[in-house]
Amino acid sequence: MQVPGFTHTPITHFLVYYLVIAAVTISISDYKYLFHIQITPHLWRWHQYWRILIWQFSYVNTGEVLFGTLAVYSLRVVERLWGSRKFASFVTYNLIFTSLLTPLVLAILRPLTLWRMNYLPPGPTPVIFAILSQFHASIPSTYKFRLLLPISPSPPPHEATPALQVAREEQEPAVTLTDKVYLYIIAAQLALSQFPGSLLGAGIGWVVGYAWRREVLPWGRWRWPIWMFEKRGEGGYGELRRMARGAEGEGGEEGRPLSTQILDQFRGGF
Repeated sequence: MQVPGFTHTPITHFLVYYLVIAAVTISISDYKYLFHIQITPHLWRWHQYWRILIWQFSYVNTGEVLFGTLAVYSLRVVERLWGSRKFASFVTYNLIFTSLLTPLVLAILRPLTLWRMNYLPPGPTPVIFAILSQFHASIPSTYKFRLLLPISPSPPPHEATPALQVAREEQEPAVTLTDKVYLYIIAAQLALSQFPGSLLGAGIGWVVGYAWRREVLPWGRWRWPIWMFEKRGEGGYGELRRMARGAEGEGGEEGRPLSTQILDQFRGGF
């Protein structure tokens, strides 16, 4: 059963509202010019290294805000799969890592492209693509469909029999797609919105996300403290802790195995 809306996704809920509010605030305050990066003159000539810390804080045009919020909302299933603590840790880690790595890669590529690549557009496109890489690897597709690519005109309707139509469909080339393609189209809009800088950020985000998944990055196992995400009511980490203490004889439900107590939490939930 698909869970609607932002249920069990507080971090995604915050990110969607933040992207909209931040973009509106920056637009009203007329501070858009502070968030993009140009290797020259911002870094090499004016030494404005603080831009490296803030360039992913917000988009500055309406199209990117729209596609960015749609992408983040569609990726909320990753938070449901992982839990808010792991998801928040992943977003924070990738925000820091890609904020530092992307300008560095741009500075290296700039002389290789005869100084044509110099602009890095603002916005959290690398972080969104890091989450997208986890979506690609972890979330299975719901359904598939075939997109026919006809190479010759179809016969008139009165000449087309059912058998002939089936035969033509089997002979014509087709592309098999899944329901995940709609999210990839939205992500492609972000990656190509301010080419080539936006594509560079998207590519680095995807690579860093996969590297984090393969545990080849330093401090990749870092997590926010568990108490920040502990629920005070029933369920959540607090309830599981009380169940564990009860199983160890430290209080709670004495004499009941831990496995039985955990299973009881899920009975009647479907």
